[in-house]
Amino acid sequence: MGKTRFALIGGGMAGPLSANAIKSIDNAEIIAFCDVNEAVCQQYKKEYQIPYVYTDYKEMLKNDDIDVVCVITPPFLHEQMVKDIAKSKKHIICEKPIATNLIEADNMIAVCEKEGITLGVIFMYRFMKQALTIKDAIDSGKIGRLLSVDCIGKSFRSDEYYASGKWRGTWSGEGGGSLISQTVHFIDLMLFIAGDVESLSGDYMTTIHDDIEVDDMANAIFKFKNGAIGSVVSSTAIKPGYPRRLEIHGEKGTIILEEEKIIQWKIEGMNEDDYLTKEIIDSGDTATKAGYVNYELHKLQIEDFIEAIQNNRKPKIDGHEGRRALEFIRAIYISGMTGKKVQFPVEDDGKTYKKSLS
Repeated sequence: MGKTRFALIGGGMAGPLSANAIKSIDNAEIIAFCDVNEAVCQQYKKEYQIPYVYTDYKEMLKNDDIDVVCVITPPFLHEQMVKDIAKSKKHIICEKPIATNLIEADNMIAVCEKEGITLGVIFMYRFMKQALTIKDAIDSGKIGRLLSVDCIGKSFRSDEYYASGKWRGTWSGEGGGSLISQTVHFIDLMLFIAGDVESLSGDYMTTIHDDIEVDDMANAIFKFKNGAIGSVVSSTAIKPGYPRRLEIHGEKGTIILEEEKIIQWKIEGMNEDDYLTKEIIDSGDTATKAGYVNYELHKLQIEDFIEAIQNNRKPKIDGHEGRRALEFIRAIYISGMTGKKVQFPVEDDGKTYKKSLS
């Protein structure tokens, strides 16, 4: 079987992660790239030896040699791009979040299913061996009955970060703030490890970033369908910024994951030293800037996607799986706007508004 031929749309912060991941896969190659900035096109063409570059993605979609398109653009562009790509009969890997609200996400999933196109969403932390080890400890009963899970995303982003793109810090452009941009990966990881949520009460506000519409502080308490309770704290206003954490408590003990390291494994009858992460992993600074630099997990997810389209199966993170974190985040926003507990599945009308610290 020949190499899977990729095209990329978008050369921003996440672009090099997908580009480097694909270049490191033996049975994959990048044959096309698109960005509205011609200088960015030429940079990618040179750096990644890409034969075809475009400033209009619709022109790129006329290239019949493309098998898969990676959508690495701001969230507000995802829905239309995915629709257009699906209709051109090319498979799609979309960066997180899948969309800015559930209406858009459901439209994207529906058009891909109608056109027979495989849709994947980047949530690469699910491929981390530490995450799989923790999930196994829960699924196999090693931790006993799950009691509670806390997801903590206390990061900091500067005013300059939000000013770096007109779409940043806006409901229409990004779909949210700290929850949807910074904490979303660990929210997805929590749902992957601990299961679906039954109901949620949450709130959000804008505290120190006067020029943004969205949350730089949010929290929620919720109940999992398995009976455990959970909490989320998310921020881009906490200085100096801290590593993201999952704290998992079961009848038989506790596991704590901090970024890509298991830092506690205190479970009855198990040797903690066998599970603590020993190697030092430098994945960049995610606490204070969009600095994730390790493409190994992207590589694992893209390899799974290639196998999925070759074997006509679902990828491990398809559109429906990619939607889960967005549904959870929209529940927090809806609860914050209405002042009411939200039941799952979430009914989303797409509404949003700013809530400032008074």
